[in-house]
Amino acid sequence: MSGARPLRYGVTVVVPTYKRRDSLARLFDSVVQQDRLPDEILVVDASPDDDTERMLKTHASALALRDRTKYWRVSGPLAGLTRQKNFALRHVTTDLVAFFDDDIVLGEGCLREMEQVLRREANHIVGVGCFTTSETAPGRLWRLRRRLGVVASLQAGTYARSGISIPWHFHPSPDLIVEGDWLPGCAQLVRTAAARETGFEENFGGYAQGEDLDFSLRLRAKGKLVIARAARLQHLCDPGGRPDAFRVGYMELYNRYHIHRRAIPGRGWRDAVWFAYAWTVDTLLLARHVRSPRDWGRVTKQVAGRMAAAGTLLKKEML
Repeated sequence: MSGARPLRYGVTVVVPTYKRRDSLARLFDSVVQQDRLPDEILVVDASPDDDTERMLKTHASALALRDRTKYWRVSGPLAGLTRQKNFALRHVTTDLVAFFDDDIVLGEGCLREMEQVLRREANHIVGVGCFTTSETAPGRLWRLRRRLGVVASLQAGTYARSGISIPWHFHPSPDLIVEGDWLPGCAQLVRTAAARETGFEENFGGYAQGEDLDFSLRLRAKGKLVIARAARLQHLCDPGGRPDAFRVGYMELYNRYHIHRRAIPGRGWRDAVWFAYAWTVDTLLLARHVRSPRDWGRVTKQVAGRMAAAGTLLKKEML
């Protein structure tokens, strides 16, 4: 990326945010309690109002960190998750940069544990993520996906040639550091130079579904990606600031198709067919929720979004 500056030893936290004042305040509450405080916090806000900015000027934890915090409010061509991250990257001055979602809560010592992994493994690891506190064994749905051939295995943190990423949260390994193909977008610490060289895909506009997967799969060419079991957090998935179900469904398929085209080495027609099969089955599994009166509207829109994306992609491929 252009605009790179000489980097000093340290950790910068980048938080892109949109209409989540209360969640961001809660994140600051957890940051201020860390035994390793970030050297800088860069908040890039695309909210249409000044609620977030006013919170940062009045909330106790934000005030405690104000000397370390820089705030920008952006709009137009700078708004959108990946664009906000790229904007912040241009202003990072430390050799390590953490990207945090605004709706996470860091566990005790989380940032310290992440940094120690990168400092200790200086020549091998390029990025490190966290385990969430909601680890589970693979459920029936994922076991069904495996039996139907949607994925070849249920090895957590891997990216299947079918274009499906296997979640980290049911990893059975007791190892303190676990290598994978991708890092969760909610919290990751990366070497700044590598992050700048890789950059975030700005064609994934707005909420940018799948941007973390895309970034990770390109970043791993520069080194290993790992999860540090000792680094814990809660991801509370604030519903605010998210697109409607149709848009989510559209991005789920459209973005992941383009990720699949770029990420699979030696991608051939069998991989393309497997992708189409996997996402057809996944959409049919999603559609089972249509029977629930509570979920009918959301699921119908999400399925419609995926179908619209499939139509767009078919037209492009036939041109």
